[in-house]
Amino acid sequence: MRVSQKKIITSSFDLRQSPEYKKYAKKIVTERFERIKINFINKFNQHPVTREVLAGPRSSNLSGTLSGVGNLFSFIGFEARQKPIDSVRPLFNKIFLTSIQIKKDGSFICFASYPKLQDYYQVTPLPWATGKSWMEGIERGISNLGFFLNQKSEKSRSGQGLQASNKINKISFQRTPYMSKLINEFEAEILKLNQTTI
Repeated sequence: MRVSQKKIITSSFDLRQSPEYKKYAKKIVTERFERIKINFINKFNQHPVTREVLAGPRSSNLSGTLSGVGNLFSFIGFEARQKPIDSVRPLFNKIFLTSIQIKKDGSFICFASYPKLQDYYQVTPLPWATGKSWMEGIERGISNLGFFLNQKSEKSRSGQGLQASNKINKISFQRTPYMSKLINEFEAEILKLNQTTI
């Protein structure tokens, strides 16, 4: 049975001892990781919840969380000029490779540092509830949608939307996977990266 030249070389030579190979391998792995990071950020930017909150009080309910009644920006109660997504973006700068370990056969294991779900919850506080996160609310649900009156008002924080004193509909908030799903997909991509070869 013929054995490939690559197998002969890798079985007889410890690639960890090759500065040239280590440099090349780390370059390739770093480039692949950066693509994963960019993909994660792009998915966040394109997510319906992100787009809806970015669009402000005049947005439609792109996420479907409110069954088409108003929009998240007004329902959550952000101030008209507030930019809630701005507090999230600095966390993306904390996504980076901490180390890349090259094995004898040239395969590798990379280790990454990145914000966890709770880190995102900490920078996305609900405007009217201390210690609670609007991002977490997207995933677990936010109460009182049945009292939400979607109309323009000077008394509204956003200028659009009020809480009525009595329940006006039977609509419930539709919980939706958001940052937890994005992080899970990111982690899956890192695992897949560690299972590939150069």
